Amino acid sequence: MTTEKQIKDKIKIFRPKSQVISLFDYNLNDNATRVFKFQDKLGNKIRIWNFTNTIKIETPTEIALNFAINIPDKLCLSNILLEDIKEIGKIYSREKGDKVILNCIKLLFNELKSLQLNTNEGLIVFKNGLQLILNPSREILTEIETLSKIKSIIETNFPDKDNKDDYADLPTELKKILLDYENLAISDDFERDEKIQTLTKKQRTDFIETLEPKLENINEFLDTFNDKPLSEGAIRLQCLAELLIELTYEHGKKNHS
Repeated sequence: MTTEKQIKDKIKIFRPKSQVISLFDYNLNDNATRVFKFQDKLGNKIRIWNFTNTIKIETPTEIALNFAINIPDKLCLSNILLEDIKEIGKIYSREKGDKVILNCIKLLFNELKSLQLNTNEGLIVFKNGLQLILNPSREILTEIETLSKIKSIIETNFPDKDNKDDYADLPTELKKILLDYENLAISDDFERDEKIQTLTKKQRTDFIETLEPKLENINEFLDTFNDKPLSEGAIRLQCLAELLIELTYEHGKKNHS
């Protein structure tokens, strides 16, 4: 039985959709080969990515924290060892002595302890999502339930601040593009897929024709961050670039079919 079939059998209660995909994860230094998408019993959107030796259970969220357990986060730079807790694992954050993260860990202690993470397993907490990395031999359903509890506790105690970003760090022309297509700058696959379905053929074509000539400028701007965390504007531009690649690929397939 393949890992893909094992995952599908374990989550069949949710009737997941799945697709073949090749997505490189910098934190895991590995490529995912397939993704499963569904909603849990509480309505949380869930994705399970199948990697070479691990799986990643992911759910979107809106919170005000970045930290990682056991697996340092290279994207948002939660890679400074904060504390090593025997019952949980190694806690990484952006800076030493981060009391907010330590307070969060205390609130999550029972849930994190129940996961009994091995050294090659971990949790990465982003402002827009939670990622639970596990061995594929896991039960999965129990871990999904625990991840939903973790999400609820963090969202309740550390909600994202609802401040409109003015994207002041963006070059003028890129800022205009982002403001024009801000409703498409979506990081969550579920929401992006749903939004794409509402676009007309003309809207897709206009988007491609507007973004494609600026893709090099966008990449050059993203490169200026080097090893610094991306700003909110940069993250949203990256989302638009990813959407452009996706729509261009679909457009090309239809033209050659």
